[in-house]
Amino acid sequence: MNTHYFIALPIQQHLRKTLEEIQMKSRLALFKHIVYPEDFHITVAFLGGADERQLAVLHEGLLKAAESMQPFTLEVEGLNYFGSKVRPRVLYADVKRSDQLDKLHEEIVRICQVAGFSQKESEYSPHVTLAKKWHDPTKEIKPNWPTLNCERQVVSSVNLYQVAPDETPRYKGVATYEFTTK
Repeated sequence: MNTHYFIALPIQQHLRKTLEEIQMKSRLALFKHIVYPEDFHITVAFLGGADERQLAVLHEGLLKAAESMQPFTLEVEGLNYFGSKVRPRVLYADVKRSDQLDKLHEEIVRICQVAGFSQKESEYSPHVTLAKKWHDPTKEIKPNWPTLNCERQVVSSVNLYQVAPDETPRYKGVATYEFTTK
């Protein structure tokens, strides 16, 4: 299998702890994969497989972009799902969109395209996955997810991750690109 990469915002310890508590209060046994708290992140762009040239171009682009970015605060509030309400494919914590987050996403998509990565033209849906892959299609749940009140975190960097599917945690940080603080 080809090594896959993605670009994401890391989750700070205080938010990671809150999301882990939400996982423990939720009925997640019917999901095949419960996300390990060290793997929590907010995906900005999925890259898939990459060669050395693509990674070098990406690295240079991310360095320049980080120099022009300022830290910003994002908000995570509420739980949501992709797929059926009674058999969700993904359970996630909802990340509120903001101008700064949208600007970061647009810039990173542009950098990925310059580096030769195909980026799908779909609406950006920032979130933190808590569980995925419904386990038993014959079973349904009555969703009664715990409440996730508004949590804030400062975003001061973006990371390049490598996927290691047979390891725990399964996402390995390859590089961190710190934003400029003025």
